[in-house]
Amino acid sequence: MARVNRISFLAIAITFHVIYIYSIFDIYFVSPIVSGMREFEVSRADNAAAPANRLVLFVGTSLYLP
Repeated sequence: MARVNRISFLAIAITFHVIYIYSIFDIYFVSPIVSGMREFEVSRADNAAAPANRLVLFVGTSLYLP
């Protein structure tokens, strides 16, 4: 059985988790399922303030956990 030292194991673990987290964001926010949508632009006067100071984004999945 091959032995792996702590530094090698840590490097493999960090690499795996970075790829895993990247894949989750790629699936949720660059999904090919939703395509062909039109872009919309908010038009307002040049000196008008933004309608809000913060943006809250709720991302819901289709997972159902009873």
